[in-house]
Amino acid sequence: MPSLSTLRLGSQGPYVKKLKLSLNGLSKNYNNFSIDYSFDQKTEDAVKNYQDDIKLFRDGIVGPATWASLIARVKMIQVKLNSLGDNSGTPDGWFGLKTTNAVKKFQSEHGLVQEGIVNPRTRAKLFNPHPRDNFESRSSSIALSSLDPYVGFLAGRFLRLCSANHLDVRITTAFRSWDESDRLYALGRTVPGSIVSNARGGDSYHNWGLAFDAGPFENNKISTDPTKFNLMGRLGEQVGLEWGGTFKSIIDLPHFQYTFGLTTEDLLNGKRPPR
Repeated sequence: MPSLSTLRLGSQGPYVKKLKLSLNGLSKNYNNFSIDYSFDQKTEDAVKNYQDDIKLFRDGIVGPATWASLIARVKMIQVKLNSLGDNSGTPDGWFGLKTTNAVKKFQSEHGLVQEGIVNPRTRAKLFNPHPRDNFESRSSSIALSSLDPYVGFLAGRFLRLCSANHLDVRITTAFRSWDESDRLYALGRTVPGSIVSNARGGDSYHNWGLAFDAGPFENNKISTDPTKFNLMGRLGEQVGLEWGGTFKSIIDLPHFQYTFGLTTEDLLNGKRPPR
């Protein structure tokens, strides 16, 4: 890969536009940045979210590691599209017009919305077209049995530990349907409301049974006491769960997850937790 300029807030030029096209094409344009030549605050935020997603250092600077990751991910999509007869041109790692049109053609052939970006449902169809599970069609549930068995085991330990610490903690969401995630993603974007999620259907660990939401209750209602949420979070971390209260982009106090080191992109590509 040729040496590429490091980009950061305030950068200008054609490689900024290439960066934005690739982030957009990989379905990482959460905040609706403009596809132009200016590296603005929205671009920096999108880069930070991307770095979080793929476990890179979150600095909002597009240096060698971030460039290499972006180019490799786009190239993987281009190679896959070409292998299926949806011509995206030479796999060069840039999400340009040919790649966009190839994605639209693939989406048209598979009854998907023709956005021209590799959204989660498109990625799943591209890389795992015949899944042996049915995550995409499952209904939402608060039952621990709807979670991955090990995650359900950790959730049970967490609830018992909360009880031992005199917290009445209850599960409010376990498995979340892909359709429900799409509805949450739309809030503040295409429907009125505040933005509460950066995850479309398939791009949340809830959609794979690897996450759940919980809350401390008082008098049969969720408490508004932040100290109870903080204690709940610390207890979740004690049993090995990752707590949403430590997230950087959207802090999510009720959220707990155990990911087995997998990204949601890994899951969409067909990888699964060990059994």
